[in-house]
Amino acid sequence: DDRCLILPRTALRVDEKNDGEFRAFLELLVPNKSPEECLSALWPLLGRLYSSPRVARRGDIDPESKVRQSGHRLLYPDTFGAIEPGVPSETGPGAPGWIMVTEHGIRQSLDLTRVMFSRGNVTEKIRFGKLVQEGDVVLDMYAGIGYYTLPALIHGRAARVYCCEWNPDAIAALNYNLSDNGVEDRAIVLEGDSRITTAQARIIDCVDRVSLGLLPSCEGGWKTAVQALRMDTGGVLHIHGNVSTVEKKIWSLWISHRLAEIARNDLGYDDWVAVCCNVEKVKSFAPKVDHYVADVWVGPRAAYVGGGRDEVIFAGILTNEDGETTKFEACSGNAIEEPSCALKKDGVLHQDWMM
Repeated sequence: DDRCLILPRTALRVDEKNDGEFRAFLELLVPNKSPEECLSALWPLLGRLYSSPRVARRGDIDPESKVRQSGHRLLYPDTFGAIEPGVPSETGPGAPGWIMVTEHGIRQSLDLTRVMFSRGNVTEKIRFGKLVQEGDVVLDMYAGIGYYTLPALIHGRAARVYCCEWNPDAIAALNYNLSDNGVEDRAIVLEGDSRITTAQARIIDCVDRVSLGLLPSCEGGWKTAVQALRMDTGGVLHIHGNVSTVEKKIWSLWISHRLAEIARNDLGYDDWVAVCCNVEKVKSFAPKVDHYVADVWVGPRAAYVGGGRDEVIFAGILTNEDGETTKFEACSGNAIEEPSCALKKDGVLHQDWMM
């Protein structure tokens, strides 16, 4: 909202992450000043040019990081105390890195040097807010600053959202955003590992839907999510993941099969089934890898009222290839194919903290 200027990762660099050409150019152009001095003078000029109060450099987020720490670093202003270059020691409202982003009437504030934010998820946030029904009880297992919690409360008018988060900086922003948007009375923030805090708070047999918005994989939270659903009616899990584009269908079949296995084998819910009703592309993540979210209904077979109701025995997916007729495709026995994004010790994705 305040026109924060974000530079590409490698633009205008004179450090070891640049090939040296730009440093050589500055030394030739301004021989009486160091390249670092030149850049220090350039940042406020760029800020004024773009009417921005701050200039930052885009950074990467380590996929192995538990807290999804932001890699953005402030270049201007530079008059603050710092815990490391570009990361102010002060945080919270009024701090140098504190920004606000408004999307569809929802105010989201955060410290850009400490907490991640993706504008590419905006359409999924809107969709999630529309899927939530008035009066729903929602569990957000990876709440962050309220990416999906806030749409559920504001647009979906959920009766209550349990918000789980373990990044202290994200929790501070989440509490601020809940209050700033006037919905703090319908939210309960649980600080720590969602698999532990939900058990401690007895979030079992009480929710209508669960948001699992963790990348690259939220697989480690599936058992907790299934256990949170209402025993009599079941509910919907919204499962996010980075998936090879060619494995989209394999992924959806595998998810359904695994969730049914978890319900029946791990939790002892003998009559439960799992049906993937929809897979939504959120954004492109990398070449031939997309960020998808699967909407999977999980619950007692007698409570399922979706497509292919009479055919649902264990697990499967709904397909609509001709755009008109919805068909149910069952998972084929126990020999279900695993996608490459399945969490395992020797797999493409290996996160010890999520296993």
